[in-house]
Amino acid sequence: MDIFIFRSINNLAGIKILDPMGIFLARYSVYVLAIFLIFKWIQKRNDDKYRVGLLISILTAFSSELVGKLIAGKLYYHTQPFTVLNDVHQLIPKNVGNSYPSDHTIIFFSFMIILFLITKTWSRYNYLVIAVLVALSRIFVGVHYPSDVLAGMMIAIIMGNIWYQVFINSQIMYSFVDKYNRMEKKITNRLGFE
Repeated sequence: MDIFIFRSINNLAGIKILDPMGIFLARYSVYVLAIFLIFKWIQKRNDDKYRVGLLISILTAFSSELVGKLIAGKLYYHTQPFTVLNDVHQLIPKNVGNSYPSDHTIIFFSFMIILFLITKTWSRYNYLVIAVLVALSRIFVGVHYPSDVLAGMMIAIIMGNIWYQVFINSQIMYSFVDKYNRMEKKITNRLGFE
């Protein structure tokens, strides 16, 4: 089933409109994510709960990566599809190693699940759509199996929900954000920004 789903998605490579989108999502989306998170941190300077959520998303990403590498990656091992299957459309370079679970999927779902939980408007679903598209792009470009991205997704969603429940109302997190906000205000005042 894993190979069948992999082939179904990877065989879409070669369609001119899909290739650039798939390559962009698979290779460069992490940079866009970093810029987006910095923008959101600045934009939400008066929203302590949102900033706490962003801190929780960072915690989720680190802990999910640890779980992915130290537990899931040790329990199951397989190399990238292009190393064992014939006629794989490999659209981006990738070092050979354990492809289980997908790091990109872990990272994206770690941030997007928390953004989903702290956003209360209908736009919250956009975060999940973006995370799914990035996960699918890793299959599309030939560097991950569906099981890799599914494992990454599940790890990040579980860890995100745990940390969200533990820290969203945590006084420690709000106190950290408050200290940061006061420091930020002092710096902007000294520089003449309001």
